[in-house]
Amino acid sequence: MPSPDEDGPSGTALSADALALLDASPVATFIAQAGLLRAVNPALAVLADRPAAEFGSGIALLQASQGDAAAWAALRNAIAEGRAADVDLLCARRDGSSFWATIAVAPLGESGMLVGQVVDITRRVDAEGALVLSQQREALGLLTNSVAHEFNNFLQILIGYVDGLKRRLADRPEPFIQRAVTRSTEAAERAAVLTRHLLTHSRRIAPDVRPVDLDAFLASISDSLAAALPPRLSLSITTTDGLPPALCNPTQVELALRHILANSAEATAETGTVTVATFAVPRGDSALHRPSDGAVGIAVSDRGHGMSPEMLTRALAPFATSREAGRGVGLAIVHGLMKRQNGTISLESRSSEGTTVRLVFPTAP
Repeated sequence: MPSPDEDGPSGTALSADALALLDASPVATFIAQAGLLRAVNPALAVLADRPAAEFGSGIALLQASQGDAAAWAALRNAIAEGRAADVDLLCARRDGSSFWATIAVAPLGESGMLVGQVVDITRRVDAEGALVLSQQREALGLLTNSVAHEFNNFLQILIGYVDGLKRRLADRPEPFIQRAVTRSTEAAERAAVLTRHLLTHSRRIAPDVRPVDLDAFLASISDSLAAALPPRLSLSITTTDGLPPALCNPTQVELALRHILANSAEATAETGTVTVATFAVPRGDSALHRPSDGAVGIAVSDRGHGMSPEMLTRALAPFATSREAGRGVGLAIVHGLMKRQNGTISLESRSSEGTTVRLVFPTAP
């Protein structure tokens, strides 16, 4: 950065008083001229985690690779032409981490220089994003409630007719009729359970939780889960010796697993295996909300196409999907189911390497 006596591109020197005022400002501030940054204060160097000397190349040093290229180009043009500008942009620090900032520049009289300020607005952007996500989930809850009520009305008619057919055809020896009645009854019962849980989800009703042996629970539903996968995929279940019981609602856990397996099936185009494994989180783990209690969980892993970092950050939002539009409701519902059981969901994924979804529950006292 130039000294007080050093002339800039247009021959205008920065006075000692101006530099002293710049350095004393608690707000990240810079002086620009002809597209270049003449001086930056310590606050900006700290915010960007870069030495002041690196800013000589211009404001583009702050540009994040995934930021809005058009908005950054407009800001650079405004600085080069000496015009005022005010824009919210995604910026990058030296270590690659990013932050949102409002960058505002304004001309300094007739000197040809501009003064600019960089204000970190990451918390505001995060809060706005959380509000939008909350509104999306509220809308999803209302939609789910409406659809579930209508579906329940149709389902009651179907169950009534299936029950009537079962009574009338119970003594018929034809295998097809017996199989059709049995399968129809099972499907109607499963649909009724699903409808009840959709209504529970939409009404934000906390489910009844109780101690559950996750290993025994997975063994009891393994055949049903495997049957829900397409023929090209097999299901592998891994248990954990001495696993403490989880405090959860088993029917809602099964519903969550079915949503996750459906996602795994769509993400895996070739033959392969989806692994469902139990695990224990030791007491004292700092990742837990109450580390003294410990926790247990279920991890579902596939070797599908995985998710990009951008998709991973919004995977739990309603309707967020990397596939056909409108098919991303599953993980948002899983998030809601886990939250109502005082559990958590976390995702680990890399493009072309697969995804692991972890459901973590508190241990039973």
